[in-house]
Amino acid sequence: MAYCPVCGSFRLGPSPPSRIPRPEGVLLLGIIQIMGSALLMAIGAAALAGAIAVPPGLASGAPQVLAIFASWFLIIGAITLLAAIAFISGREWGRIFMMIAAAIELFNFPIGTIIGIIVLWYLTRPRVKAYFRQPK
Repeated sequence: MAYCPVCGSFRLGPSPPSRIPRPEGVLLLGIIQIMGSALLMAIGAAALAGAIAVPPGLASGAPQVLAIFASWFLIIGAITLLAAIAFISGREWGRIFMMIAAAIELFNFPIGTIIGIIVLWYLTRPRVKAYFRQPK
């Protein structure tokens, strides 16, 4: 099999493909995603600690609302951390997850729109796609 640098596909050929090294941008985006995931989980942990620390008779529904808020942040943080690890390790589903997140970021005008466009553009480059699609 041989790697086509134009379309990023693999074709039958006389020699097996050489491993495509991880692009530097993939590592950078993965590290940024891990830091964001850690921030989400820290916010969730702080909110959970706040919900636990509220005395029972002080506020009627505030601890429950805070606990739900904390749970969402912890769950989203864990999911994005798992996706970031898959992304760095070259899993195609990690790339798709990052593309979905970048597409959602397009609605965060103006900075998020610019970042989303750049990330989507980068993740659709032939060499980047080929890195994620190569045999593991």
